[in-house]
Amino acid sequence: MARSQNIPFFPVAPAAYSQSYFAEVTRAFSLFAQQSRVPGPERATSLTLTTSTGNVDTGQLSYNSTADTLDLTHLNGVTQQIGFETYMRATNVTGSTIPNGTVVGFSGVDGEIKVAPYLADGSVPELYFVGVTTFEMLDGDTGPVTIYGKVRELDTSGTPVGETWVSGDILYASPDNSGAFTKVRPTAPDAVIVVAAVLVVSATDGEIMVRPTIPIGLAYGSFDSMTDQPIGTTNTATDVILQNTLSANGVSIGTPASRIVFAESGFYQVDVSYQIVTTNSSSKTVYFWIAKNGTDVADTTRAYTISANGDTRPVAVSYHLSLEASDYVELRWASTDIAMSLDAITGLSFAPDAPSVLVNVAQLQL
Repeated sequence: MARSQNIPFFPVAPAAYSQSYFAEVTRAFSLFAQQSRVPGPERATSLTLTTSTGNVDTGQLSYNSTADTLDLTHLNGVTQQIGFETYMRATNVTGSTIPNGTVVGFSGVDGEIKVAPYLADGSVPELYFVGVTTFEMLDGDTGPVTIYGKVRELDTSGTPVGETWVSGDILYASPDNSGAFTKVRPTAPDAVIVVAAVLVVSATDGEIMVRPTIPIGLAYGSFDSMTDQPIGTTNTATDVILQNTLSANGVSIGTPASRIVFAESGFYQVDVSYQIVTTNSSSKTVYFWIAKNGTDVADTTRAYTISANGDTRPVAVSYHLSLEASDYVELRWASTDIAMSLDAITGLSFAPDAPSVLVNVAQLQL
């Protein structure tokens, strides 16, 4: 390694003694001594590193001839291949050891990002996923979590989760075993997070390549009521009551049960199928519309006329709404005659039951 440093400049010596010449020489030595103490920036012409990977001290570099890159040794025996691996600094405060190769997610902040084993069962948002631990993280340890790159010395046989893995298998965050992988692609309401690919299959020295792909799951919900809902008063807004949750993610029946509550903001489609019945033969008009946060939504009313006694008809309506987190909607209806009811049909021997109202909600855009 060389330093950029000026060589002392001495004036040409005169033929005879000169006091001014010696003053110039003294000044040149003084300037050179000052530059030697403060030499300025280093300019390296060459840097030779050891190729003895795995046995250099923490904070030191070595050259990895196999990967053709530099290895940086971290605490806890973690070796980072610079340029090929990316980490997030995180802390384990779970009260238990998090093993090497565990899928972890965000669990809070306390000066550092806190992590815990991640379960992709839909109970935790996909965006809370962080990465894969790259060392045995004792409780209280702070260190690197791999968000891109190789993680080694794992059991990549698939046996711990009752599967058989081969090289090239894509691994997902497991919805059944916290912190684990699965090669079986999850489906809703579980979160689908592609975490890694199997590189080397081994019960002890397996390797994976971590490269997360996190598709954002859109919210949805399906709800119905299996009870009759008669109209009580003519020409009076009446809330439709929902009874059962058939499937849901991010959408739920609220309190009171006329409310459909949305956990996240977005653009939603609400499809409603009513089954109406009349108990007299007079002509009557039925109205259906939707309300948002207790206020009727403009231009959403649809009207239907029915007259035959005992006549049963399905009525379908669809709405598109932009909603904020924690907003709720309510389905409302009214009739010009009280001889009207939302009708549930049960006990059929040849077909499933027919709900009085069936609602399907789908988030179209975040």
